[in-house]
Amino acid sequence: MKMSFGERLIALLKEEGVSALYSQGDLSMKDIQKHAELEGLKIIGPRHEASGVFMAMGHYVLTGKPQVALGAIGPGQANLLPAAVTAAQEHIPVILMGARRHGRVDRSIRRGRWLYAPLMPMFDAVCKFTAKVDSLDVLDEVVREAFRQALSGTPGPVYIEYDYKLNEESADFPSLVPPARYRALPQPAPQSSISQAVDLLRAAKSIVLLGGERVHHSRAHGAFAQLARLLKCPVLTTYGGTGALPETDEQWLMYMSRAGQQALADADVLLAAGTCFPELANYGRLRHFSANDKHRQVIVIEPDAAAVGVNRPVDIALVGAVDLVLEQLIAALAGGPAFAPHPRLPAWRQDYLRERQALLDGLPRTNRIYPGRLMAEARKAVPEDAIIVVDGGLTMLYQHSCFQKTATDFLYTANFSHLGTGLGLAIGAGIATQGRRPICLLSGDGALGFHIMDFETAVRHKLPLVVILNDDQALGAEMAQHMEHIGHQIEVAFGPVRYSDIAIAMGGFGVYVDKLEDIVPAVRQAFASGRPAIVHVATDQDASYAYMPPYIEELVSWLEADPTRDGA
Repeated sequence: MKMSFGERLIALLKEEGVSALYSQGDLSMKDIQKHAELEGLKIIGPRHEASGVFMAMGHYVLTGKPQVALGAIGPGQANLLPAAVTAAQEHIPVILMGARRHGRVDRSIRRGRWLYAPLMPMFDAVCKFTAKVDSLDVLDEVVREAFRQALSGTPGPVYIEYDYKLNEESADFPSLVPPARYRALPQPAPQSSISQAVDLLRAAKSIVLLGGERVHHSRAHGAFAQLARLLKCPVLTTYGGTGALPETDEQWLMYMSRAGQQALADADVLLAAGTCFPELANYGRLRHFSANDKHRQVIVIEPDAAAVGVNRPVDIALVGAVDLVLEQLIAALAGGPAFAPHPRLPAWRQDYLRERQALLDGLPRTNRIYPGRLMAEARKAVPEDAIIVVDGGLTMLYQHSCFQKTATDFLYTANFSHLGTGLGLAIGAGIATQGRRPICLLSGDGALGFHIMDFETAVRHKLPLVVILNDDQALGAEMAQHMEHIGHQIEVAFGPVRYSDIAIAMGGFGVYVDKLEDIVPAVRQAFASGRPAIVHVATDQDASYAYMPPYIEELVSWLEADPTRDGA
């Protein structure tokens, strides 16, 4: 088949289920974009390439299909790099492609080369796989290896650098080969391991089910909930796994709560699905995990054999794709006698609800809106089925304790905590769902400021996105540390900005709120507007250092943890 560079590349990407390219228009990708449009792929032009990578990440989390982010010659390539770091730390397989000057410029020894930097070594340090495409005869094998590496083991980003002059070239190509012919598709766990896990679960006196971010990434929410129903046990989630089971579910307990701690201490079997036991989950063995840990057996569902046992010892490893292993366990357990309901779960659930209500009732009342109260009020107005995205430092903690997740889709860079990712993640989620579901981004003002121009991208694509902005005119966590250690702030406070007016100027909906009672009607009005919106809520800057945020000791526990020690 005679095909051009862009035509063949798009054909390869479509075979892998790619449905969107996150890329600005540029001469260095003209043939790619031409054939993407001809083949019905969505093309989304971010205002910054890093934001485009975040969009591709959000798209992946909502579909389980890797997407593509491109950067133009030189600076466009370079702008992909910081976001590649985030994708790597969040274990999200994004296909990054960067155009570069033609091969002679790349190989020459010159100073002052226009639109050029030797970026491959930097991407090589970050990505799972990097390769150059200088000629069309290697295009197929490079693209296939990129997907093979991105999706194998622990997923992560890959980078392909191509000579921009390929946009002018064509070649004869063989027939396309489906992915199942050139890479291993997701695999189930060995049946012997499933049998061992089932025996251990049936012998257990007290089980806890723990959900991580890969429940989201593998789109395994239904199977995770079904397993919880079979086991009739308490369910906890990591920060990244938030929403794997809705927080309104009668089996869910907050890890940081008294009830969550008691459930862990009581458990003789812990079944962990799709989590590496990250630092913010205390490696699965420190703090609350340490109580009774020596007498607790641990089963993990983990696609990457090399990740098993790194952060804590395990007893049974179910090595396989999270969604497939969950289905295996469900089938194996459903064939036997029903599990008895956990005798202490109803009391723990009621204790958690009382603790949560006491926390909400005890939130400070300040001259300006306390951020925790913003979250509690916003929850009343955000649609229950909305996709929730979070971006910010203390904003994350306020939402975690005060904004209840009623649906399963939740996006947050829980490992790297990269500020500025939220708007891109939210846009990618909107593209993935084709605008059929409402999206709510809970963001701090510092975080939103990183890539706020991409609000225009949301407007351009008519996405049902509402940003609820916690604007304390500061980087809250840094403000607290400065006030405690220095006695005054140094460049962590911002001047007043009307973000709601920025939204209006970009063609969206904007409303400014400085009274608690106006939050609910403003949020409802924003969702009803039919346009991307910013609900700009002026919150109390003093709150970051005058009042300890809920569960702050849990969030910062990693600062003092000694990961080389067992126990708390």
